[in-house]
Amino acid sequence: MDASDVRPPRRLLAELGVSEAAETLYLALLSGGLPDETAGDEVIAELIEADLAVVADGVPSPRSAARALRNLEQQHLEDAHRAKVAALELDLLEQGGRRTVETTRSPQRAIAMFNQIFTTARTQFRGMDRPPYLTSSGKQASTQQESLRHGVRHRALYEMASLHDPEYFRVVAASIRQGEQARFVERLPFRMLLADETTALILRHGPDDGVITTRITDTAVVATFGDLFEQLWQTAVPMPRALAVEETLPHNRELIWALASGMTDEAIARQLGVSLRTVARRVAELNRLMGTQSRFQLGMQAVRLGWLPQADDRPDAPQSV
Repeated sequence: MDASDVRPPRRLLAELGVSEAAETLYLALLSGGLPDETAGDEVIAELIEADLAVVADGVPSPRSAARALRNLEQQHLEDAHRAKVAALELDLLEQGGRRTVETTRSPQRAIAMFNQIFTTARTQFRGMDRPPYLTSSGKQASTQQESLRHGVRHRALYEMASLHDPEYFRVVAASIRQGEQARFVERLPFRMLLADETTALILRHGPDDGVITTRITDTAVVATFGDLFEQLWQTAVPMPRALAVEETLPHNRELIWALASGMTDEAIARQLGVSLRTVARRVAELNRLMGTQSRFQLGMQAVRLGWLPQADDRPDAPQSV
């Protein structure tokens, strides 16, 4: 046999950073043997340090190396994933302004775009939050926290339906506690993220249930999306008001419908069977909760937010036969 064909035996525990002597001792312990006199205390200490052995009554016994290797494998996988995402983010930075519109169906590239847009924002970040999401957790909390810590103003619009999803609502509430300003509308046209006036990210469902992500850096187009956000923001309801009005809806739905219809206070009082003073008090309270200035504004806001039934469903609507 040629000397070049002779290869040293494979080290099983080399990846865990233990010496050859420590590995030899570990394999002997696995076989049920006891350390011989040549196994010094420093070798046993090395196994203990690597969490590969424990000592009881002065006798060392082995612990699972397979578990340690699996943990190491998982760490390598996570490191590889982080490196891949970082490479994608660097790729986006290197591209700079060469492409003003980029569309991707790759989840990894979309996540890189998502992470980068948070780091791009210097003064304000605006979002319209609704499906689709890039991960199962929905909102990317860690990147948002970092942005808020750097003093970036965050404003977000959510759909009213999110108030009725306990798990999602907890995420929204956590964002608000961190400093986000949140308002609610009945429907959002798509999911959107805006960094200052420089970058927009649009996410929508594809025909195959995948996520299509579009990154836009054309400032004129980004400004148009910014105008859309501001228009919706002006008519949206802040979170505390949204919760309070939702709680009062069963009691006030007929009153709000009457206001939206333009009925006078006298007519409303007759229809509800209450006094004018009661009508005035309830209207004032609803105006306060909704942030509106008049009865008609209150009714129209309720219609926009989907808090009123359709015409055929209202309390006094005639029934078809």
